[in-house]
Amino acid sequence: MQRHFHNNRTGLGFLSWFVLLLGILLFYGCSSDKGKEELSVRHSFKADTLLVKSLELPSIRAFPGRVRSKVQVTLAAKMPGYVKDVPVQIGDEVKKGQLLVLVDDTDVKARINALYEQKSAAIAQLNGIEAKYEYAKINFDRFSRLFKEESATKDELDRARTQYLALKNQTGAIKAKIKAIDAQIKEARNQLSYLRIKAPIDGWISDRNVDPGTYVNPGIPLIRLDGKGAGFWFEAQVDDVLIDNVHPGESVTVVIPATDTILEAKVVHVQRSSQPSTHTFTLLSDVDSVGLKSGLFGRLFITIGKVTSIVLPESVIVRRAGINGVYVVDDNKTIHWRIVRLGRKWVKTESGFLPVLQDVAVTQGEGQRYVTVLSGLSQGEKIISSNLSQAKEGARLE
Repeated sequence: MQRHFHNNRTGLGFLSWFVLLLGILLFYGCSSDKGKEELSVRHSFKADTLLVKSLELPSIRAFPGRVRSKVQVTLAAKMPGYVKDVPVQIGDEVKKGQLLVLVDDTDVKARINALYEQKSAAIAQLNGIEAKYEYAKINFDRFSRLFKEESATKDELDRARTQYLALKNQTGAIKAKIKAIDAQIKEARNQLSYLRIKAPIDGWISDRNVDPGTYVNPGIPLIRLDGKGAGFWFEAQVDDVLIDNVHPGESVTVVIPATDTILEAKVVHVQRSSQPSTHTFTLLSDVDSVGLKSGLFGRLFITIGKVTSIVLPESVIVRRAGINGVYVVDDNKTIHWRIVRLGRKWVKTESGFLPVLQDVAVTQGEGQRYVTVLSGLSQGEKIISSNLSQAKEGARLE
């Protein structure tokens, strides 16, 4: 009897525990459903949506280059000597006739002074002889008349003629000497001007290859000057495999980050022969634009084809712990955060999409950047495009 009673009590205890556990599960189940319902209501919000679709993008090659003046003047030394002064620096604006380089002119000046002294001595000698020459000429004319009148002998006439011709030749020689000295002075003055290298036009100093104390030889480039007001070209070295992709008269896109400039530039020159060492050819495009300066760095973009990809505004991308994602809206208007793999960034301009390079931080255009989505999204899906700070996993879109 005791054993039977013990078994009945054990069975009743098990049944009680089972009923209690079932009650707890039902209670928490109801509480969980109620909590989810409250959570869902709590995270309902309004936001704009964006339909995911593919766009046609340009397949673009970018090449570095620089802005250069359409008029460039290279000034070289015309005479050897030591440089005495270089009163300009790279970037200085200069006026026509302004001194750029002064080569030591001590020797030339000394030579000019010596020539002037020789000329003064020759002139003094000429002045002393000319009086005798005039007297000898008058005396010869007088004896010529007397000889015709048979009042003078032939010997007297010959002596007068000899004296006259001697002084005449001597006067002519001194005058020729003075003329030669004048020519030497003129040459020396020209040499003096060669030692003073001046700006032939208004412009900016774009390069300087000389310092005071340097010995220069004729023909050595010293200063390069970019003409002011002549306009600008953008010069880039392009891979020779693309030599048939661009032609004079066609348009290319040029980006100058320093001045926040994006412009369509017309190709004006294509060097048809490539450079063997770099396998590139030179391309010049016209970039006459306000604010540009010679030497500014930029990029030349050449379109070589088209590609189709999903492109989203960069502003809809949400980063979590370094992972990129977007908020996708399903058919029930429930929000889900989805990981996406991103590709190249773009900036939208009047001429279309341009890639954003790390060293060309372009902000000009519509002010919004875009990014290519390589995986994680499909066409036709909807994503949240505004009020992203309120979006949460599992929330509902009103």
